[in-house]
This record gives sequence, structure tokens and C-alpha cells, in this order.
Amino acid sequence: MAERSRNAALLDDVLTPSAKDALRHLELYARRMVEGLLHGAHRSKRKGYGDNFDHHKNYQPGDPLKHIDWKVSARHDRYYVKRYLERTALRVRIVVDRSGSMLQRTGELPTKYLQAARTAAALAYLILRQGDSVGLTLTSLERTTWLPVRSVNTHLVAILQALANTEPVAQDGLQTCLRTIVDRTEPKGLIAVVSDMMYDPAPVQRELGRLQAQGHEVLLLQLRDPTEEDFPFNRWVQFHDLENAGVKHRLDAAILKRIYREEYQALIQEWEAWAKKYNVHFVSFRTEEHVETVLSQYIAFREEIFGK
Repeated sequence: MAERSRNAALLDDVLTPSAKDALRHLELYARRMVEGLLHGAHRSKRKGYGDNFDHHKNYQPGDPLKHIDWKVSARHDRYYVKRYLERTALRVRIVVDRSGSMLQRTGELPTKYLQAARTAAALAYLILRQGDSVGLTLTSLERTTWLPVRSVNTHLVAILQALANTEPVAQDGLQTCLRTIVDRTEPKGLIAVVSDMMYDPAPVQRELGRLQAQGHEVLLLQLRDPTEEDFPFNRWVQFHDLENAGVKHRLDAAILKRIYREEYQALIQEWEAWAKKYNVHFVSFRTEEHVETVLSQYIAFREEIFGK
């Protein structure tokens, strides 16, 4: 009983009841969009027998009798069959950075990892509520955890447990993880990467490009910690290397402040420019922002682009 209560508390920390309520309205956006979650309403233009009525057609031998519209047929003295837009399934793999740098936090704000876990949980929750399939990868150089892509609602529990019971550790292993996805040639879908992206961009961008070449859509969700971004230090400070246990650096932060801020902004701008050039969706937000608000605004933005 105590273990179940502990797990329930962990899961609520990752995907809180209030977040679930706030996220429900996202379905209304996603179901109206054109090309799938975060890229439309995943409706194909193939005519078939699905959920969304499109038009009537004359009955032909072999058409299922259950799709005959008897009222319309009676009015026109001939048989008419209802035709629908088929609903195609969306596959999503969420890749979460669990390297040591994700332990960074400012004051009482959540760590970058906890906010990343909440982001992944929110996406998984929305995807499964739509009847689509989602998988999870938690990656670091030390160990990477893989959960398969599934569409059953019980899969959400496994995803939340993996997120809640995993701690960031060791160095970044995102490049290796993405290369593994490329080599496995997973069916085309959406690859959503949740990370602080504080590493050499080129190797990761190369693997993301290979995923695009395979037909995947790529979504980048970058988390920014206020202290890392603002660097509010004006004296000698001892910094701990979160990706190399026991490594410390005592530095004069006042001298480094301008250089650090310039380098940090240059890294962000490099990711933004690369994403724009290669048509990759890039969303950057700070750890004090509510995840459900960020996702809601982004999905509304996608709806505005592709239309209702």
C-alpha cells in the first residue's frame, strides 16, 4: 500500500491532476488540425469508412450495407453510401535528455529534467487520448532506456513510471541515441526531442537530418534554466560539473559574465537558425513556464498555420 501511494505521488508530480485538466482542451485543437499532432489532425485524404463524414456516393455492389444512408436513399429512390475521411495513425517517439546537466535548477523552480519529464508526460497523455501511439526514450551516455511505441492507454502508466523513477546521470548521449533510431529504421512518425541542448550541435543536427531524410518529422523542445541563461554572478564562484561527478571549477564570474552570455545566446541562435533552415519545429521555454501552457500555445500556432 505504501509503495502504491509513493508511485501515485511520483506520477502526480510528473503529470499533475491540474495539468491533466488543462491539457484536455488541447484535443479540440489537435483534432481540427490538418497533418497530425503538432502537425495537424492526422486525417488522410483517402476516402474510406472512418469517423469524419465527407460525402455520399452511389451504392456499388460490394459496398458494406451498414454504410447505406437509408434516409437519403429513400428520398432519391436509389441507394447512397456514406463516405468518410480515413483516420491515419500517428507514431511518436519522445526522446528525453537525462544527462547530468538536466539536474540544474534555480531556487524552488523544478529542475530541467523534471520539467522535461512533465513535457514528455503531457505529450504522451495527449497522443494516447487521441488513440495514437507513443514510445519513450530516456538517454544519457551511461544508460539509455527504451519503451516501445504503443497505443494502449495503460502504456501511459509505464511512461510516467519511467519518467518519475529516472534520475539524470553522466554525460549527454543524444547523438548515439538518435543514430540508433536511424539504424533501426523505425516507421515514419514524429520524433520529439526534449533537452537543454547544451552540447556541440553539429553531431546531433547530423543525426536529426538523417531522421528527416527517412521521412520523420522532428520537434525540438528546449528547456532553459534562468540561472544558466542569466548568469547572475559577480564574484568568485565554485561551479560543480553536473556531467562529471566530483569535478569543480572555481572561477571569477564577473570576468566571464559577458563572454558566457554571448556564448549562451549564440548557441540558442544556432539552434534556431538550423531549425528554420531545415524546417524543424523548435520550441524554447524556461523552467518557470507551465508546460501545458507552452504546448497549448504551440498547438494553436500550428493550427493557425495549417488552418482548421
